[in-house]
Amino acid sequence: MKKTIAAALCIILAFSLFGCASPVSSDRPAAIRIGDTIYYSTGRAIPVEPDESAIRHTTSYAENGIPSKDGEDNFNRETGTPYATIDGGTIVVLINNEWIEFRPEE
Repeated sequence: MKKTIAAALCIILAFSLFGCASPVSSDRPAAIRIGDTIYYSTGRAIPVEPDESAIRHTTSYAENGIPSKDGEDNFNRETGTPYATIDGGTIVVLINNEWIEFRPEE
């Protein structure tokens, strides 16, 4: 009985220690390279529905955190994330069913 209680306490202690760990987050902001320009997320959802002909898809994931190839992003390991250029050269990326604005660093 004592072994069972000790094992249960060890399991509870282990879960509580792992539960207190801070979540892993990237030191870099979400970014996508389109042509020779890197665009960074503003975090702002844009109420727009880009024309189907304007929608492109990401082609690769930047393992080192900085997109170096056209169509590469650093926020989604899955390729094929939709993005589009809308009025004024603004880039929008479909993230969690919302078009999020991306702008070049100024």
